Amino acid sequence: MITIPVDSVRGFIEQCLIRLGLEPLHAEISARHMAFADARGTDTHGIMQLPVYARRIRDGGINRKPNLVWERETEQSAVLDGDHGMGHYSAHLAMEKAIEKARSQTISFVTIRNASHFGAASSYAKMASDAGMIGFVTSNAAALMAATGGTERVLGNNPVCFAVPRKDGDPVILDMACSNVAMGKLVMAQNKGESIPLGWALDKNGNPTSDPYEGFQGGGTLVPIGGHKGYGLALIMDILAGVLSGSNYGKNVGRMADSAVPTGIGCSMIVLNLARILPSDLFGERLEDLLGMVLSSGNGENRIYLPGEKGAETARERRETGVPIPEALIAQLSGIAEELGIDTSAYGF
Repeated sequence: MITIPVDSVRGFIEQCLIRLGLEPLHAEISARHMAFADARGTDTHGIMQLPVYARRIRDGGINRKPNLVWERETEQSAVLDGDHGMGHYSAHLAMEKAIEKARSQTISFVTIRNASHFGAASSYAKMASDAGMIGFVTSNAAALMAATGGTERVLGNNPVCFAVPRKDGDPVILDMACSNVAMGKLVMAQNKGESIPLGWALDKNGNPTSDPYEGFQGGGTLVPIGGHKGYGLALIMDILAGVLSGSNYGKNVGRMADSAVPTGIGCSMIVLNLARILPSDLFGERLEDLLGMVLSSGNGENRIYLPGEKGAETARERRETGVPIPEALIAQLSGIAEELGIDTSAYGF
C-alpha cells in the first residue's frame, strides 16, 4: 500500500479528468465525489474506478461534452437527461435541484435518465443531510444478480441510501447494495489472488463459490441479501431508477466493461424537508432519544455503531493519515498519468 493525502487523491483525479477532455467544472465535482468515497473507506467507488472511467471516456462510453437538459419539471419534481456524461456531475446537479425544491415544497423527487455510474450514493444523500433534510438516493446498474430461484443475471446490485441529519453529530447514513457484497470486493479479491467467503456469489450454474473469478468474470451472480428480500429490493430500486426515469433497466443496462457503449443507467433522489413536518429542534431531540436507545442496548462487550458512523470515523482518520492505495492500482494510475502528461510526484506517488 502507498498512502496518498485525500486532497492529492482529489486533485489527481480532477487533473486526469480534465486532460481526458471533461469540462473543468464536471471534472472538479466528479473528483470531489470520488475522493469522498476514498476518504470514507468506500475504496471500491473512488480512485479505483478512475482507470475504468478513463477507458470509457476515451472510447465514448462516457460523453466528454454532454448536453444536460431538464425535462418535465414541476414544483416538486424534475427529470434530468444526463446525455451519458460523467455520472457524478449529473447526480450532483440532480441532488442540488431536489434540495432546492424541497425547501419550499416539503418533499421532492428528481430522477436522471441516460446517466452513468456515479460512485458512492452516500455522497449525494449527505448533500441533503448537510442541508438539514433527509435524503434518499438510488440507481440501477448492469445486471449482476439473479432473481431468487434463477441463475441468469437479470438485476443490478442496486444501491439503497438514506442520510438523516443530526444537530450535533455526523448524519445517520445507510448506504447499502442489495447483495451481500459489492462486485468490487470480488474484483479486489481476484487482483490479490484471494478466495471469497461462501455466500458472496454463485457460479454460472447457480452453485455457491469461493472463487471470485467464477462469481463475476466467469459468468456467476452476486447473492442478494436475505435471499428473496434483497432480490425484491433490487427490483423495486430498478423500477424507481430505471423504469420511472425513462432510462435502461434490467438486462438492458450496459456493462462498464463495454467501454464504447453508454450504460444508460437511471438514478432517482427524494429529499424530505423535515422542518416543514416537525420543528427541527423537536426532531433532533426525538432522534437523539432513539439513537441513545440503540447505542445503549449492548452488553458492554461490543461497540454498537450507527449506520455511517464507521465511514465518518474513517474519513477523520484519513484526513490525517491519507488514503491507502494498493501498489497494483498505483501502477495503473501512473500509466494513465504518463499518457496524459501528468507529474505524479506532485500528488505523492
